[in-house]
Amino acid sequence: MRRFFRISVVALAVCLIAGSAAMAQGQRGRGGFGGGGGGPMPASFLLVNDQIKKELKLTDDQNAKIKEITDAARPQRGAGGGTNFRDMTEEQRTALREEMRKRGEETAKKLAEVLTAEQNARLKQIQLWQQGTRALTANDEVAKELSLTDDQKGALKTITEESGKKSQELRQGRRSASEDERKKIDEQLAAMRTETDAECMAVLTDDQKSKFTALKGPKPEFDLTQLFRGGPGGGRGRRGGNNNN
Repeated sequence: MRRFFRISVVALAVCLIAGSAAMAQGQRGRGGFGGGGGGPMPASFLLVNDQIKKELKLTDDQNAKIKEITDAARPQRGAGGGTNFRDMTEEQRTALREEMRKRGEETAKKLAEVLTAEQNARLKQIQLWQQGTRALTANDEVAKELSLTDDQKGALKTITEESGKKSQELRQGRRSASEDERKKIDEQLAAMRTETDAECMAVLTDDQKSKFTALKGPKPEFDLTQLFRGGPGGGRGRRGGNNNN
């Protein structure tokens, strides 16, 4: 049990660094892409994926620098000075979170500096494709760019929250389901995503829909939902498939 809590400190560090790394595309504070919950997949994860590397046309030199940065940022076992996270005071926990947040921001900045302006812009677009219509509620800059009204924000929040609850129930049932049952649940989840996307887009005006499409840029040639099924390298990622919007 005590070993679990020692490892949990490392896990916390990983999560905090990953979350902060979402600002790697030159974002500033909470107003950048990914502001709020349910943000985009962090650049620190995306940039080690083979298909993303190909999409961004990363050079060998860039890949080497990215690996060096992400390896250096990865917390080592024993983070937290050997103190169990459970046994820390709230002040110590807050200090650890702040330390990891700062480390994540530093990592994000270093990663952004490795990429060209064009690559950073395209990576941001890929993150929006990965988010799909969730970006309408979880992405502060998208809401600002589209000039969403309070009524629209409220409607979108209701849609996504209700969909989230239903999806969670299905996923919980999937854990103990048979292989055939899992396939059916996966089909239900896919159908629910499609329905939710349609409901969210219906909240937008035609002009807002056009702006959202422009923000996302060209559709990636691969299925973002499959990127990490085979691990960070994305070896099992499939082309086509059910991309978000």
